[in-house]
Amino acid sequence: MENNQEIQVFNRQDLTKPNNYVKLEIRKYLDRDVINAKLNQISNQEHRMLLTFMWRSGVRVSEAILLTKGKMDFENYLMTIKWLKNRKYYERVVPLHPQLRDLMQLYTAPMKAEDKVFPFSRQRVWQLMKKYFDKNAHPHTLRHSFAVNWLKCDGDIVILHKILGHSKIQTTMEYLKIVPIDQGKELLKIQF
Repeated sequence: MENNQEIQVFNRQDLTKPNNYVKLEIRKYLDRDVINAKLNQISNQEHRMLLTFMWRSGVRVSEAILLTKGKMDFENYLMTIKWLKNRKYYERVVPLHPQLRDLMQLYTAPMKAEDKVFPFSRQRVWQLMKKYFDKNAHPHTLRHSFAVNWLKCDGDIVILHKILGHSKIQTTMEYLKIVPIDQGKELLKIQF
């Protein structure tokens, strides 16, 4: 060892191998234009806002229905998302897209801080997806669509991993099967 320094070898996981906890099928998603067209046809404002929020934020249905107005920081374009896992609540702070922030600020204006933004049940959200989208669509379809759209727009996968709140990056990397990274473009960054 040079200079009496120890070299630490880390046991790194091969990120290309599937994780036992990751579903191996390709996730179902909808194209951005299809989602936007369907959302524009919804006349009920509450339904349209809920589904727009889920599409533009990538949150899980349980996270959307737990959101209160007080957890939205419009000044800093952030929101604190709360979710339940193994009978314990967790939180993560995620960014709000400027367009979504403006919509949510108007929508929640008459609400109090402790009011739920979307007072729906999980079952009701499932019904709304089937009503407005497709009999095979479910709320998680919007989450998958958000992730695919993020990657198609050259969004960073590590940031996507944080926004989606996946515990393992391998789960997020499954979306690369749908949107492969342009490897030739990445080579341009390397200098020889």
